[in-house]
Amino acid sequence: MSDLSTIHPLRHESRASITPTPLFGRAVDTFVQQLRLAGQALRAGRLDEAIASYLRLLAQRPYHAELHNSLGVALRQVGKLEAAVSHHRLSLAEDPQNPALHTNLGNALRAVNRPEEAVKHHFRSIALNRDYGDGFFNLALCLRDLGRIEEAVGCFTRALTLNPDSKRARTELAIAQLLRGDLREGFATYEARKRLPETPTPDFAQPAWDGGPIKGKRILLYPEQGLSDVLLFVRFARELKRRGAKVLVLCQLPLKELLANVDYIDDVVAEGESLPAFDVHASMVSLPYLCEPDFDAVSDPYLAAPSDRLIKLGRLDKARLRIGIYWAANGVQPIDRLRSVPFTQFLSFTGDPELLIFSLQGGARQKDIQQFGATGLVHDVGRGIFDFAEAASALSQLDVLISIDAPIAHLSAAMGLKTWVLLPAHPDWRWQLGGTRAPWYPTARLFRQPKVGDWDSVFTVIRNEVELLKLQMPLSASSE
Repeated sequence: MSDLSTIHPLRHESRASITPTPLFGRAVDTFVQQLRLAGQALRAGRLDEAIASYLRLLAQRPYHAELHNSLGVALRQVGKLEAAVSHHRLSLAEDPQNPALHTNLGNALRAVNRPEEAVKHHFRSIALNRDYGDGFFNLALCLRDLGRIEEAVGCFTRALTLNPDSKRARTELAIAQLLRGDLREGFATYEARKRLPETPTPDFAQPAWDGGPIKGKRILLYPEQGLSDVLLFVRFARELKRRGAKVLVLCQLPLKELLANVDYIDDVVAEGESLPAFDVHASMVSLPYLCEPDFDAVSDPYLAAPSDRLIKLGRLDKARLRIGIYWAANGVQPIDRLRSVPFTQFLSFTGDPELLIFSLQGGARQKDIQQFGATGLVHDVGRGIFDFAEAASALSQLDVLISIDAPIAHLSAAMGLKTWVLLPAHPDWRWQLGGTRAPWYPTARLFRQPKVGDWDSVFTVIRNEVELLKLQMPLSASSE
């Protein structure tokens, strides 16, 4: 279900030879052979080599549809997104009735965050070929981005009818189901992700837990994805403990001390450490499926700060509220940029003597405080936090955390603290679509962008809510 580096239908001349041949060697003296070898480099992941080859070929055939299409695919994989869009447009101009070229241009437009235009080309691709499974799949992705969930589910279903063995389409369908709140069905379908090549497969001799009786058994829970998912799904360890299991948790090192103080976990080991003996294992992301919980039940806080305060936050006499902020994702993917907030949005709070602002930001973006001259306005607590136990200690002293979708937001909400989560227009499935309440966290409130990139509207609402919260918090009642 990925992009096609050759046009549809696949031409005989575009099939790569099995035996690698050096590009532009003496024996390779035709355009078709050179194009084939460039495609071989692209499929092998030798992107710089492939791009250089395509550019050389472009001098010979400036209006060749397959050449522009393949170059667009390669450029997108190295992050040259706008150039990729242009090459896909040039490809389509040479062969406008080709459904694959429409869907590849649609994919490129989606990558540069122009889903409305992308949808038009995906619709055109399936109009040209009603049995084009890739077209339905890629259309479904864009419709999901736009919040048109019912249409997306229909297109994913059609793609699966055409390609019933597609693990990718089944996994993406699950994400659409989860976004619209179909948690039970969604998590069942989401098990298809385990068969994707990027999903880590644990190298354990012991069997995976199948959801059966667990009393008296030692179960090892392991992290499949990121820190946020451990913080979100470790809640289900309580249910396993209630059923009589001995619960062992394998986690990332920054989480070890935090989870070691949880009473429903018997032992915690960090990645890289020797594992204790266990009988069965389970990915934490699979626990909502395996445990079959009541998703409508309100979750009590299930994580807590250490009893001995590791971080001590200061206070000022006039400050009514101590506010924690976290504004930037540390990744480099396009989604990380979309969910990050400009630090300057928070500066509007710093001129109010009734607000005491603490940064819990980690990573390189801590430098924003100094870069924008806010060293005397924002207290940089994040610089002294090295694990999630220390983060929990700091959070427990705040009146509210205002954070993007990040692990710190999951931690705060899991502790039952007032947590305001800033969400992009196209949120992660864990926050679902629409509404101000999170399905997992009773004390979290969601503030959603009305359109892509519009943080101004979000912060207009946030500032009003801060003013209301100040009225509820007399000077003497601020958190200790």
